[in-house]
Amino acid sequence: MMRRQEQLVKRLLQATEQMVQGGLSETSRRCGNPNCICRRDPNRLHGPHLYITYRKDAKSCSLYVPPEHAKTARRAQQAWAAFWKIGCSLAALNREQLRRQWQQEKKTRTAVPRRSVPRD
Repeated sequence: MMRRQEQLVKRLLQATEQMVQGGLSETSRRCGNPNCICRRDPNRLHGPHLYITYRKDAKSCSLYVPPEHAKTARRAQQAWAAFWKIGCSLAALNREQLRRQWQQEKKTRTAVPRRSVPRD
């Protein structure tokens, strides 16, 4: 089990090199120009524009991703997803290790014979 944990920790560290917490969303919008076609035709909205979405201090936030950085943002989000998945796998291994440890301790406690109290 230790070998598996070490492998997961190594992968976890690799993911931290690129990860950015959050999800990705694409949004199409109307601009502020009242004469723009996007105001008259809902099929001609601007976008889609890519955003990294995340929560900070219990508030939803978003970070605009310029088109030339979309590939980097997608890799960063994929690294975050990998980090999360690997972390959950590591936690499951640790939970199983605790369960086994506790079972072993319980067996050890019940295997020790109780001292009998002398009766008068």
